[in-house]
Amino acid sequence: MDTFSCLAIDMGASNIRIILGVFSGRLEFREIHRFENKMELIDGHYRWNLKAIHNGIRKGIRKALETTPGEISSIGVDSWGVDFVMLDKNGEFIEYPVTYRDDRINGMPEEWGKYMSKEETFKRTGINFYPFNSLFQFMSIKNSTIHKKAGRVLFIADYINYFLSGNAVNELTLSSTTQMLNAHSFDWDKTIIKNLGIKPSLLTTPVKNGVIIGNLKEEFGGEGIKVTLVPGHDSAGTLLSIPNKTNNYAFLATGTWCVMGTESTTLFDSEQALNGGITNEVAANGNFRPLKNLMGLWLIQKLRESFGGGSSFEEIEQVAANTPASRFLIDTSDEIFYNPKDMKQAFDEHIHSKYRFSFSSEGEYYRCAYDSLAVSFNQCLKEFEKLRGKKFECIHITGGGSQSKLLCQLTANTTGLAVHAGPVEGASIGNLLSQALTFKFIPSIEEGKKIVANSFEVQEYKPEGVD
Repeated sequence: MDTFSCLAIDMGASNIRIILGVFSGRLEFREIHRFENKMELIDGHYRWNLKAIHNGIRKGIRKALETTPGEISSIGVDSWGVDFVMLDKNGEFIEYPVTYRDDRINGMPEEWGKYMSKEETFKRTGINFYPFNSLFQFMSIKNSTIHKKAGRVLFIADYINYFLSGNAVNELTLSSTTQMLNAHSFDWDKTIIKNLGIKPSLLTTPVKNGVIIGNLKEEFGGEGIKVTLVPGHDSAGTLLSIPNKTNNYAFLATGTWCVMGTESTTLFDSEQALNGGITNEVAANGNFRPLKNLMGLWLIQKLRESFGGGSSFEEIEQVAANTPASRFLIDTSDEIFYNPKDMKQAFDEHIHSKYRFSFSSEGEYYRCAYDSLAVSFNQCLKEFEKLRGKKFECIHITGGGSQSKLLCQLTANTTGLAVHAGPVEGASIGNLLSQALTFKFIPSIEEGKKIVANSFEVQEYKPEGVD
């Protein structure tokens, strides 16, 4: 083949996109369709509207087939982690899945402590105690009616693969986010599953990316298109896409959440790692991704809502850049910012409580958010350097935040390290790369990274005042 064409379904918590990738000596990248994805309050819980997601994906695939010259060989799906869909005995979803921001998880980490200590759970899974973990979501429905009805559990990208192909597979990188997977066997931890009251038949041994799940169903058109298992967790795909020139780098995937970490052949499972909030997810190549989930551009998104939503994100950044550096910073890990009804009010409460101060302009809120994010990145970076006993050479920033000159420059200034910003579409590119690797169009990950470097601009930001 002179070229290889494939589709990536890149699922985010705010939008879902269908991307066309065409590989030759370079990667041509084209967004075919984008539609909004948002939490909806249904039956007393915040949920993902699967029917709306189905319709959006159908429309995107149809548009791709109508507008793409040549043959599309494959389609792959990536998504956020932890959330899941429960299927009944007939393979139909039982209810719209509850989102990780729903309050059903309140008190569940404490409830889990009755079954297993933090230390043992961390040693078994490598996953830290984030309240949104699948472990705690399952804890909240233990012995429930819906749990008893279930015949199969699929995580979000797994479910869409099933929707497309009819074949149900649990993918490894996605499964590793749950705090239910044993990090030593890469299979479901039997003790944890038993404590949650989960029937073993609900979950199957996770499969590593790089295999073909099956054919795209006839109802979607596109005869002969294969559904390929790519790194199901978007952050794993992002890591695959980084065109790094050194292995001694930290990655920072920016979006609604920011994920900072490194790649390692061994777990970071010390007491220091547990207490520092470090978690170990699985990378596309089977290594570990020790990382920390940090509050991200959610702060900016929700502040924008509070101020009426009239300004573009470019205008917001300009306002922030023209506002003096904030003397008063927020603790971005404070739960008050997790899912407030009004983010401006959350800022007001936090700043007044901490400093007895009040902001007087819109720009001050935004500048505080940007400055606080950069400081949180630096704090996380230093934690990793202590754990690994070695300083990083640089930081690679991907995702939406890599387009923010202000955020990238503040990160370089705060950390004292060069920042390489891009590619923006890390998760989608990793998805496409995985498909090309599966079909042997690209011989190795290293060759794939060279293609990314030749296809997408990466901007370098040096700490100001440093040559």
